[in-house]
Amino acid sequence: MPKEIMSPTLVSEGKGVRVLFGEFVNKDYIYGYIGRIIYGHSALQNIYIIENSFWGRMLFINNNLQFTSRDEFIYHEALVHIPFQSAPEGFIKKVLICGGGDYGCAREVLKYGQVEEVLIVDIDPLIPRLVEEYFPELLPLDPKDKRLKLITADAYEVVKNYVSEGKTFELVIIDSTDPDIGGPEEIQELSHALYGKDFHEMLRKICPEGVIVQQCGTPFTMKNILLGVQKIFTEVYGKDQVYVYRANVPSFGSDNAYIMRCPFKNPQLPKGTPPVDVKYYTHEIHTASFALPKFWVEALNGE
Repeated sequence: MPKEIMSPTLVSEGKGVRVLFGEFVNKDYIYGYIGRIIYGHSALQNIYIIENSFWGRMLFINNNLQFTSRDEFIYHEALVHIPFQSAPEGFIKKVLICGGGDYGCAREVLKYGQVEEVLIVDIDPLIPRLVEEYFPELLPLDPKDKRLKLITADAYEVVKNYVSEGKTFELVIIDSTDPDIGGPEEIQELSHALYGKDFHEMLRKICPEGVIVQQCGTPFTMKNILLGVQKIFTEVYGKDQVYVYRANVPSFGSDNAYIMRCPFKNPQLPKGTPPVDVKYYTHEIHTASFALPKFWVEALNGE
């Protein structure tokens, strides 16, 4: 049989040019995605939305993946339901979300009928508009829920004002981009101030008896983020109230870390009834989330 040398062209795949998009993860290490760029803009942040046949739609901010339409529910459910269930049932009434302009956390928080107020404070007005157009599945069941308010502002400055006003919350969620790790001469992420000690000193004043949770990236490739945030949490809230838990988000490549200030005993044991319309969270997952790999524990203990 003669060897095939030439090949016919590919069938046209529709509008748009397919690209190979690379996300730098670590030295000599990238994640690669093939897809179509369906949105690109550079303003406060560099934002791209890619359509990929496996992950669905993917949001990148400053070249870092934030979430995909295929598995975002894991990240958001872990960030919301574990702190919710760590507090006594019915305790959390008012919730502040710093960042979170993609509505994912708010969607989960509003599943609790006990909640009276949810404030999203995000510095970039573009993110909510993009989610409404490209990721409608992240919106709350009722996008016009009267309990929800979106504030376009710097969360650091808003929290500072809340301290002066004496406003308080039972739960604060910091759902921001990963912080930059460069020196002061480097371009800093907009989330930079939300990882600082002075910011958490203010959070302690507006959430004196409640739960505070912050996402800390993937320690396998971002060890310094988790350890830096743990140091601040320990100094501000006290070691006895600080807990680390994890969730495996497939598109992130490894377990994502979350760190939580919880003044209630045994947060590993869920204390309430979870919403029925969840895809990831269960009471069993809740307890298992606090079981950390040995190398995480050694790093957190300074070994």
